[in-house]
Amino acid sequence: MSPGAPAPRILVVEDDTAIREALNEVLVDLGYEVVSASDGRRGLALAAEQPEPCPILLDWRMPVLDGPTFLARLRELPRGKEFPVILSTADRSATVAPVGDQVAGVLSKPFDLEALLAILDRVSSRTGS
Repeated sequence: MSPGAPAPRILVVEDDTAIREALNEVLVDLGYEVVSASDGRRGLALAAEQPEPCPILLDWRMPVLDGPTFLARLRELPRGKEFPVILSTADRSATVAPVGDQVAGVLSKPFDLEALLAILDRVSSRTGS
């Protein structure tokens, strides 16, 4: 991130409070602006409000609106296909293969922060964040 540039934004959609808060803290410390939601419905509303597409770290298994449904509805938004989505899941048996070409990366929980940052660096350069 270059000095003086606005902080890149990331939307964290994660139902686990401890994980969401830890991600928020770490990402803010690293210079990101973090917008977060505790469920997919709120996350989708926040995505629709973003002035520009930003990376979304999306929990795959959530109540209210799960990852697959969130992703399908996100892609229906006017600029929804421009949001790079990074899936995160603790469910080793979760099937994410059908959406593989629609996501920027998949992280298994607990995931390595360096792996997340590598994906964020890659997608941020594409979105101009």
